Amino acid sequence: MKKFLFLILFLPLSGLWADQLEDVYARISAHPVTKGELIQEQYIKVANRSLVSKGTFVMAADKGVIFDITDPFPSSMVVTEEKMVQTLPGNVVSVLDGNDNAMFKNIAKIIHSVFANDLQVLKDNFQVSVTGGPKDVVTLVPKDPFLSLLFLKITLTVGDSIDSVSIVEAGGNWVNYTFANKTFPEKLTEDERQRLAN
Repeated sequence: MKKFLFLILFLPLSGLWADQLEDVYARISAHPVTKGELIQEQYIKVANRSLVSKGTFVMAADKGVIFDITDPFPSSMVVTEEKMVQTLPGNVVSVLDGNDNAMFKNIAKIIHSVFANDLQVLKDNFQVSVTGGPKDVVTLVPKDPFLSLLFLKITLTVGDSIDSVSIVEAGGNWVNYTFANKTFPEKLTEDERQRLAN
């Protein structure tokens, strides 16, 4: 899994879109915990190829997200407001801790806000548009010039919860995350709580 998932930042909102965004996130926040199957499709421009991976996910509105890839090879990513932990094939673990890096701490908090219900962070940090339909489409475009060099936009498709997230990088790469067969348990397991602990 690539680290560009944690690219999510800065922009203002029109009044209408702010109301629509609040409606969308009211639906998302109605489910404190969401679990299900994950399909990740990445396109790497320099190699002119895409890679499809499958696994499971956990989204906890007040904690963060867990992506566990099982196919074609195992890996995982855990993102909270404070840190990101990646486990790669061969049990190689990479930890980015916000306590050691103020910029990353800000980015981690913003990633968390996209999957949770921290609307103030989104309103402070994104130029947002919301398109209604059978499913709402929320488009986030970075305001910060530095982040604009890294990615162009993030798009969320939302029904009764987040159905997909698409990230387009400035360099032409992109990644799509599709969330299927979702369940909405009342709480995390003890293992999940420990993995999402800051």
